[in-house]
Amino acid sequence: MRTPGGDGDGGAVQPEEDAAVTAAIETYRGLLQRYHRTLDLMSERGLEALDEKLDDARAYARAVVTWAGPGCVVDVGSGAGLPGVVLAAALPERAVVWVERRRRRATFLRMVAAACGLGRVAVMAGDVRTLTREALPGPVAAVTAQAVAGWDDLYTWTRHLHAERVVFVVRRGPLWAEEVASFGQAIGAEPQVLASERLGRGGTLVVLSVPGGCPCR
Repeated sequence: MRTPGGDGDGGAVQPEEDAAVTAAIETYRGLLQRYHRTLDLMSERGLEALDEKLDDARAYARAVVTWAGPGCVVDVGSGAGLPGVVLAAALPERAVVWVERRRRRATFLRMVAAACGLGRVAVMAGDVRTLTREALPGPVAAVTAQAVAGWDDLYTWTRHLHAERVVFVVRRGPLWAEEVASFGQAIGAEPQVLASERLGRGGTLVVLSVPGGCPCR
């Protein structure tokens, strides 16, 4: 994970993964292999690339550990469980909410949370805009997402949950810097680019820090 301007290649040597995290990931792998067809979770090609997908998910976890303040983590559009499963396994002390609108996938995610012993995970089967702050143990310090929507939408959908300052950890395309500038205009505050990292499966993981709860213009 590189600091602003680096757009790094992620080539630095990473610390050895905790045994409990590895065990949770392997349990998840087994469930995904068993149910990916039945519940329409992932294509055969996607399953073959699972190790690369897991490595990308680990980048999300490192970003949250490094940059997010105390508070909940909300993963928007959790899908089949990435990066949410790795996030929750790597952050056992954090309350993590996986938000997934497709009910079959949400059912699978509940199965994963139980089987992997992820006791601080909550699964919401629905739209993140209907998630209430009262349902959480505290304000949201970090929002994570794959290619779910643009910055403006992710911010607007979650603004009622934000801490005073919130970190967004999101996969973006090649024009991410221009998108950040436009996003700043929309919320009337300049986002701080904390880090960026090229991901193995394509795209760039961008970490933004912004004031929480601003109305979009």
